[in-house]
Amino acid sequence: MFNSLLATSIWEDITNFFVPSEIEDVTTLCTTVMLWLAIALIVAFIVCKLAVKKDYQHKVNIVSLIVALVFSVACIITFAVCSFMEDEIVAITFYPLLVLAIACILGGLAIAVKPVKPVRIAAACTIGAALIAALVCMIVYYESGDAPEWNWVSPDKVNNAGLYVSCVALIVVIVALALLSDRDSKPFDSRSMAFAAVCVAMSFALSYIKFFEMPMGGSITFASMLPVMLYSYMFGCRKGVIAGLVLGILQAVQDPWLLHPAQFLLDYGVAFAAIGVTGCMRGFKLFNGKIRLQFTLGAVTGGVLRFISHFFSGAFAFGSFGAGYATDYGIEALNNPYLYSLIYQSMYVIPEIIIVVVVGVLLLSSKNFARQVERYSLEARAKELPKSQPAPADAQ
Repeated sequence: MFNSLLATSIWEDITNFFVPSEIEDVTTLCTTVMLWLAIALIVAFIVCKLAVKKDYQHKVNIVSLIVALVFSVACIITFAVCSFMEDEIVAITFYPLLVLAIACILGGLAIAVKPVKPVRIAAACTIGAALIAALVCMIVYYESGDAPEWNWVSPDKVNNAGLYVSCVALIVVIVALALLSDRDSKPFDSRSMAFAAVCVAMSFALSYIKFFEMPMGGSITFASMLPVMLYSYMFGCRKGVIAGLVLGILQAVQDPWLLHPAQFLLDYGVAFAAIGVTGCMRGFKLFNGKIRLQFTLGAVTGGVLRFISHFFSGAFAFGSFGAGYATDYGIEALNNPYLYSLIYQSMYVIPEIIIVVVVGVLLLSSKNFARQVERYSLEARAKELPKSQPAPADAQ
């Protein structure tokens, strides 16, 4: 009986999200319209990739990429206006993040239209400058004392050294995995850019379907990490990490919890870039031919790295909240910030990993879906092999 009621409640939440019973505000209306537009664009992209002849696939890639990026900019601007109307923004952090998100999207568009080295360098420099500016604004915001007050945290409860050290350590691990498992990676082309844009858009859209949301950020969604994980599996860790990083920036604009610059990186940049290492098992050529096992192990690796990133952020930045929950629920152990963060993150990250693995394995159990994944994966690998090295037999 309980399971039946729970299933009914979840189904009602999902259907109400796609078709709200009533439009409470402008944000709800915009969210619903943008979601249906995203679904329509994703379906159109899949149909075109399956139905259009090979000779015209390059044009499909370019058009799909341009449409996806323009749509993403429209979404960001729309939700920025909604946030401004609701007066829930912190200007010193929100606007730099907004500029950073748009810089990422326009940089991708510039590379897609003209994928030459000077354009790639200019795009990378622009995005890098926007990221540095955003981090500087966060440092100013934190040092002013407004950030702790806005997040209900006392400054002396924030472990600055722990945040910086854990952030740097995780970045080193993710970069090392990406570089070592994807040594022959080449720059983005129109195909990989188009798939990246669509997969990030899918993950971003799915992140709005929330079964459960934690009070200080984090939620259980309908496999929102899956599109970027599949992208990493198909196109490699390096491209997957970049796609995950862009998704993290979009998440920061969507639902920002900004206390500390290193906390921002851990909760958004590092955590979502981590899911881009899903393709590492394939990159290391472990369990070749066992697509579901490769994906599962890669997804668990990326999910665990994301969990660790959120754990450090929770322990070093928001660990003081544990004392309040210890009083409310009479659980003395929650006074320990590490145990508090462990429990807090486990309540949504672990279910997220389980959902992604289950849905991913179910999809890859379909021979047609697995065939399409293999097709694009092999084509990507064949393009990235050195000229002196023959392509694999199954890619020729």
